[in-house]
Amino acid sequence: MVIASCVSPLGDVSMLRGSKGLKPRERLRAALQTGRHDEALRLYALLRRCEPNEPRWPHREGDLLLRMRRKSEAIEAFGCAVELYAAQGFHARAAAMARVIISIDSSRTDVLERVYSQGAKRPRHTTF
Repeated sequence: MVIASCVSPLGDVSMLRGSKGLKPRERLRAALQTGRHDEALRLYALLRRCEPNEPRWPHREGDLLLRMRRKSEAIEAFGCAVELYAAQGFHARAAAMARVIISIDSSRTDVLERVYSQGAKRPRHTTF
């Protein structure tokens, strides 16, 4: 199942292999290590398109966007990760990612409610 709103548009197909013949994951690693964040974002978009059911790409993209202080875009990427994690049955991970969204924007409790409605167990509130 592919969440249509979570699939990044594929720019140039020639990005599959760079000028040095590196694969996208290798190019991503190099871009991140050298601080080329805009290139890393383009590669995350490519990887999301190539592997649309893989939640770690929007998750990591959201992490990078958050470090770049692009909060609204980070929330969007994290939201895609939440949907993908939940669709694959990783409800605890989806709930944790939803809590990250809430920590950025406290008004976005709807994301966590959607995760709970999809089968995640609500945490028990215990007092000591």
